[in-house]
Amino acid sequence: MLNWFQNEKPTNSIIVRIFVVLTAALLISAPAVALDSQGESDIVPRAVINLDMCTLAYQLYHQSLCIPLDPWYDVFSRVGSDRRDNICRFTHEYAAALGASSRLGAASTSEPNAGYYSGPNAARGWPNSNTNLDPIISNYRQIDAKAPGFTRDGEIFIALAAPSYITGNIKTIEGMRYRTKPTSFPCNDVELIKIREYPRGEDHLVVFEGGTGNANGTEPSWSLMGFVLMRKTATGHDAYIVFRGSRSGSSLVKTVWKAQAEIGEHKGNPDWITDLRSNKQIEQQLISKVGTVTQGFAEALPTILGPIAGACKYLEQKYPAPEHIYVTGHSLGAGLASQFVSAVVQGSYGDVLRSEVKTWPWNNATLTAYAQPIPGDPAWAANFDKLSPNASHYWVAGDDVVEATSGRIVGLFIDKGEHSGKQVKLATVAGCNDNPHEVFVIRAAILRELAASGGASAQQLGQENTWGYYDSLSKMLAGTPKSYVVAGAPACKIVTEENLQGMLQNYNFSAELERWLEQVYARMIADKSSYIGPKFQSTLDERRQLVLDIVGRMRKPATNSTPSDLDALNEAFNAINGNLGLDNEEQWVKTGMILGLIQNSNLRLSDLQSSGEVKRALEASGN
Repeated sequence: MLNWFQNEKPTNSIIVRIFVVLTAALLISAPAVALDSQGESDIVPRAVINLDMCTLAYQLYHQSLCIPLDPWYDVFSRVGSDRRDNICRFTHEYAAALGASSRLGAASTSEPNAGYYSGPNAARGWPNSNTNLDPIISNYRQIDAKAPGFTRDGEIFIALAAPSYITGNIKTIEGMRYRTKPTSFPCNDVELIKIREYPRGEDHLVVFEGGTGNANGTEPSWSLMGFVLMRKTATGHDAYIVFRGSRSGSSLVKTVWKAQAEIGEHKGNPDWITDLRSNKQIEQQLISKVGTVTQGFAEALPTILGPIAGACKYLEQKYPAPEHIYVTGHSLGAGLASQFVSAVVQGSYGDVLRSEVKTWPWNNATLTAYAQPIPGDPAWAANFDKLSPNASHYWVAGDDVVEATSGRIVGLFIDKGEHSGKQVKLATVAGCNDNPHEVFVIRAAILRELAASGGASAQQLGQENTWGYYDSLSKMLAGTPKSYVVAGAPACKIVTEENLQGMLQNYNFSAELERWLEQVYARMIADKSSYIGPKFQSTLDERRQLVLDIVGRMRKPATNSTPSDLDALNEAFNAINGNLGLDNEEQWVKTGMILGLIQNSNLRLSDLQSSGEVKRALEASGN
């Protein structure tokens, strides 16, 4: 049986990661457990608790994305055309309009999400957006820890939900973000925003924002980067500081290469720019006074420190000091979490944090990392392990992000680096063909080891599905994933017909999509550079008008008469067929119309599937 705390460094003592291998590997990227007076970690292993916290961080991030059908604009990638570039260019301009509503605030406009947008600087009403970064628009108001999250990521749909033992006792969700545009980092000019209050519970969650995609002083893209959770225990509270990972699922070709004129250019998906800058170690006293640290994470982390400190200081004023501080993250989040703990125990920022949040036991902050990219060099790692002896790192055998080997180019293209913490290498999961880097694969591997050691909670924990990848919207709603499900677990029904409408309403889905179609997609589809080969402008103008007509149809109130609403939807589909120019985009627009109707009417999924056109759209796979 596996020794869970073996101190085996992955592959060689110095891990070498090839640029392309690392980034490609990152891409592919039930009953509640009862707790009793024994204490939670006696029932649910700490390694599972922290990993499920990582799932919650992903869940909240995915919920915050404003166009969940394609928040990263993968559908619009076309080699040889400027189609995706145009989408991004017009979305940057669209973000400026959202920023104007943010300056007014929700109280000054009828738009319910005004004041909560983020992404490029413009979405916050700030100048100097970095237009080399994809304009990923998010809205913190949309997050709901007790509801699942879903997005379409390139060719697949993702559904995810942290287990109820994690979310069930949350009472309050708030957010800590920058009040004004930061001019240097760390920056403490932050403000608290109210997000959600539940009827019952004792736990208090504060999400924090931060930036990714910044390189050599360029402006970042802003998003939800994680949360601080003050969690009730039998004897007091524990604090969890959790960092989210980067987006998962789509192909590297669409997320990075097609956005760049040359490999390594600081252009494209913001998270990936940060991930890709992992081949170089730099000195950063803020994070470590010893050795050097990985550049991409070391550029992103300072943008996050102010909101984290603000969240901890706010919670310090409301609760007694936590008994424990647990810091965790997966993938990108593991790199950030590792460097955050480094900043606390061996960086200059530790002194700042102790002066800001005086009562918290920072010396005992404990790191648990999952699928950790290299956070720093060997000198950094050796000193970190000495100062933080309880830190640990879990990964599954075969994870290229952790294990990539190409010793021939050490010191040539990639600086020497080392993982931190006690290394816990998990064996591959039988019957699982998913990337071992994935959160749910690591979870399955830990649960298998728990069951082998006689852990009574392993079976119960495996019954609550937390993550699923699906080939179509229809398969997601049916609970038929393409990804691994723990043996004996029920169908992986995370997003269901019963909870979908509430999720869409929380996303403000139809209004967000309608406005984006009107102000971005309609402009792109009428631009000649969006196509390969010559096109008559008159044809493109007709396509633009068709999009505007579709938006008008979507804005008409549903009649709540099944025959009438289905007739109207089929009529719209007939108008779309063959007239937008690309089949996959037509299917994408149709799916958006279906979801908008589900949000705003009492139609059941079975009603919609009685139409052949609607059924085909629901069953359509990704592009």
